[in-house]
Amino acid sequence: MVYEPQLAELRKHIDHYWILGASDLLVFSGTQMLAYPGITPDMIIVLDGYYSLSYQGKNFRSNRSLLFSFIHEKVHIDFSTLKRCIVVKFKSRALSSLKPFIRAGADTIMKNSVAFTEDVFGIGMQKLNDYLKTCGSELLVSALDSWFAQRYRKEDEGFIVEMSQEVSEYCDLKEIMQTTGYSYSTLERYFKKETGLTPKHFQTLQRFKKVLRELSTTKNHDWQHYVLQHGYYDQSHFIKEMKRFTGYSPSVLVQMPSFIELRPHYS
Repeated sequence: MVYEPQLAELRKHIDHYWILGASDLLVFSGTQMLAYPGITPDMIIVLDGYYSLSYQGKNFRSNRSLLFSFIHEKVHIDFSTLKRCIVVKFKSRALSSLKPFIRAGADTIMKNSVAFTEDVFGIGMQKLNDYLKTCGSELLVSALDSWFAQRYRKEDEGFIVEMSQEVSEYCDLKEIMQTTGYSYSTLERYFKKETGLTPKHFQTLQRFKKVLRELSTTKNHDWQHYVLQHGYYDQSHFIKEMKRFTGYSPSVLVQMPSFIELRPHYS
């Protein structure tokens, strides 16, 4: 089941809570699920079972909850031994969606971009985890809302949140510069401080994410469609960008299962 946070201040930063039981997770069983770089932070809260993860040359199996603040390269996730969990999907604004809840700066978070949640949030995360394991579905959302609300600091919302509509929907840098009167160097300073990315890298990842979702869900093999629809220079540029972030060509990607095609598209 997918639930939106009940508190307005949280909805600015958290897109939804995705509560997965054993029957839901059967969809993932026996499948090599891949997640790729993007601008959507995720938290996976394990309530029962284990997962296996391969990332940046490390392989491990664990029942500890994880925060994906940023993915530098593709991640292989095996959910086949996971029985119950919650995926917290933050708004697709990179680290700026996390900043009101985390005291560390963007540089620190980027260096440890996939981390166990208690290492990021401290002992309070383990207490939340233990409590959620005892909750029925009807209490999970209010418990999550309450926990995030306690950590929330409005003063840590910055420029990216203020410009959320312009940044999240289109990220038209020229339009943002015209609206604000800021130079590109000023925008770059804000973006790097609040998201960990330059505006152009943010914009490129935003486009890649949209294309990957469309490619994975529609299985459309017409590469020229993506060139025309998403503003690539030509077919070669499109293919090169997909390979840059995934390691695979579009013709291979369209046949591979990806986490993005199974997760709800809620916002």
